[in-house]
Amino acid sequence: MRTVKTRMMLVSAMAVIALPFAMAHAASADTAPDLACGNTQPGPCTETAHFTQLDDTGTPLPPTAGCPDVVSTDFVRMVGTGNGIEHITVNKAQDAWFTSTFTGSVTLTAYPPSSVSVDNDGVVTITGPPDASVPTFTGHLTEWFGGSFNKQSAVQHDTFNISATAPNGQTLHVHVVDHASWTPGTDLNEPPHTAFDKVSCS
Repeated sequence: MRTVKTRMMLVSAMAVIALPFAMAHAASADTAPDLACGNTQPGPCTETAHFTQLDDTGTPLPPTAGCPDVVSTDFVRMVGTGNGIEHITVNKAQDAWFTSTFTGSVTLTAYPPSSVSVDNDGVVTITGPPDASVPTFTGHLTEWFGGSFNKQSAVQHDTFNISATAPNGQTLHVHVVDHASWTPGTDLNEPPHTAFDKVSCS
């Protein structure tokens, strides 16, 4: 039977690989911390943390009609301030439920694939300059991520909404809904049984 930590790492890794805006937090006292519950502390346990800073890197989204090309070609660094909360509950059987929400002001900087590296765990590291052809955008972001898993199945989903403007007046409005699930009896180390990314821009 997998430990909660292993299951959480699996869901997190799949989120980074398969879902575009899973969070990869920079080290800071005010960004979402790594929770001990289900990580270094086995269940049963419950833990909640509040945070005010966001420092995430999102991966390119699937190409979508009506969205600017940069949305599907570049990585994006999202740095902002606002209100965030994350919560996890793990029961005695080591089944777990996790959720994280953030809303606030954000600055978006685009980076071409040549300016990032992605390790085997799906962690994105910026290694080069921003995309010189894309302006920096500032605006408002609201995102939510949630997942639940047990020894036989798992589900994760998230929503992402950004409304931002560049200094030249160009606007960017992106809405994303993602879902991935592993049905009972599915090997959780394999790709999800069902997965989709729904992206729209206006």
